[in-house]
Amino acid sequence: MAQASDPEWTIEEANRSIQTVSETAGRDTVIMPIPVSSPAIGSGLGLAAMALYRPGGRAVPWTSGVGGMYTDSKSWGAAVFHKANFNEDRLRLNAAAGLGDLHVDFYGIGADAGSRDMSIALEQKVHFASGRILTRIRDGTYLGVTGRYLDVRTILDLSEIDLPGDLTIPPLERDSRTVTLGAALEHDTRDSPYGPRRGLYGTADYVWADEALGGDFNYTRLQASLNAYAPLAENTVVAARVSLCNVGDGAPFYDLCSFGQNADLRGYASGRFRDHALLAGQVELRQSLSRRFGVVVFAGVGGVAADLDKIGEGELLPAAGLGLRYRASEAYGVNLSIDYAVGRDSHGLYFRIGEAF
Repeated sequence: MAQASDPEWTIEEANRSIQTVSETAGRDTVIMPIPVSSPAIGSGLGLAAMALYRPGGRAVPWTSGVGGMYTDSKSWGAAVFHKANFNEDRLRLNAAAGLGDLHVDFYGIGADAGSRDMSIALEQKVHFASGRILTRIRDGTYLGVTGRYLDVRTILDLSEIDLPGDLTIPPLERDSRTVTLGAALEHDTRDSPYGPRRGLYGTADYVWADEALGGDFNYTRLQASLNAYAPLAENTVVAARVSLCNVGDGAPFYDLCSFGQNADLRGYASGRFRDHALLAGQVELRQSLSRRFGVVVFAGVGGVAADLDKIGEGELLPAAGLGLRYRASEAYGVNLSIDYAVGRDSHGLYFRIGEAF
């Protein structure tokens, strides 16, 4: 995904950059160069590749992917991921790992901090690994465990003076790690994992970060979302998403709830609005124009606050936009996506393999 305050790429130019490898032996490989243009990390190029395949003729395909990016601010990152299922989808496994050196902006914590448009430059050296194992407990419902290792070294640019006190990051959080372990719940009745036309997909993770696990902090984190899909006509689908996040006291700034992490509200710079609680909702209309091409329009609203019950007391964040879709894999229904979104006093351009949700 890339975000931009002043996008230089048009939809036509981005579409010409898309490449796909044709389907052979039940396997699809999708490759997408991703332009990056963000006020936070600069301009550059990313590359993402994803393989879909059915070892042993499985009904649900496995997915493996790799991606990387580099920008003119010397920000870079790389990651790999793998999704697999076993025993006729009774067992699901997800794993990911990555590292990077990111030059980003920190706006502070809270809705008011994000609205004042004042930030401090950070360099963050990041290493992470995560995984989840789920077992089916009834049709469409899975229960299991999830864990994550996250190591972040933060270097502050203190050349600016007269900055608000809440832009100061405690020394402990500048060179630290979090290790979380907890329960994961998944409910999946979609007719397709990549281009669903009907069904529900919900996830909920409740995890504990604890020094006993090897981290530097003790806190809890809840992340949950529910997606719904319904056909309106043969070539028209409406999709909706509700998501929430709640992080307990004691968490470092980089693991608080934040827009820009899970496409919960497109149109805002990643990390600009962050706090201990987040709630967002959005709806998207997806229209196929031909065998390969389609368009979407979407709108949403959300907010952050110190607690979930305080969201809505302050000013909410609206967002809306439109996008173009190119069907890269007809066998698996995987789209290459380009979205342009407008938020309050900001906008962004997004490139990704697959849908926002």
